[in-house]
Amino acid sequence: MIIKIQKGIDFIIKKGLILFVLFMLFPECSTFGPRNAQSSLIIVQLTLQKDELLLDELIDPRFQKVTLRKGDSTYEYSENTGHYYYFQNLKEGQYEIYDAVHLLNRGASDFPYGSTKQPSKIDIDFDKKEIEASRLTLEPGTVVFLGTFHIRVSFKFQDEPVITVKQSKTTEEERLALEHLYKNYPRNAWGQKAKARLKFLNSFAP
Repeated sequence: MIIKIQKGIDFIIKKGLILFVLFMLFPECSTFGPRNAQSSLIIVQLTLQKDELLLDELIDPRFQKVTLRKGDSTYEYSENTGHYYYFQNLKEGQYEIYDAVHLLNRGASDFPYGSTKQPSKIDIDFDKKEIEASRLTLEPGTVVFLGTFHIRVSFKFQDEPVITVKQSKTTEEERLALEHLYKNYPRNAWGQKAKARLKFLNSFAP
């Protein structure tokens, strides 16, 4: 009886290790993918440039939180690669950029680490003009590019940092975003949808 139990435990452990290895080798097998044919994906590009007051913080361009808004509801990104943030399995409706947060740290972790002379995080509250310009109507079963936000932060000694946002949305930026998604997830359903959208955009190219 004890031997059977031990064999059962060994079997479960082996299966678990196999699944873990597959997950690490093939991230596309993870939960990143459409829930159904009506699910949609929004891509947002955010870049960050920091003018450091003190040169003791390693520059980490990631945002730990990026949020979209639809009516009274907000949605955080579920995946990101490079400067691209993906909001998946969204239902149809009108979406817009809402806010973003970058933690200040002096290492590769996501834990804030700062001096008393600097804030522990940077909150980006987009203004009304930027929110309205980002607004789009999402259709079922689509992959859509919301736009690019270049964010620059200038630190001031014992004062709040000055944050400026430059927003744009061009066909070339959309192409690059779709190419990036397809390159990183070529066999994923989102990647395939990006490929189809790219083919459509390229059909209008001169």
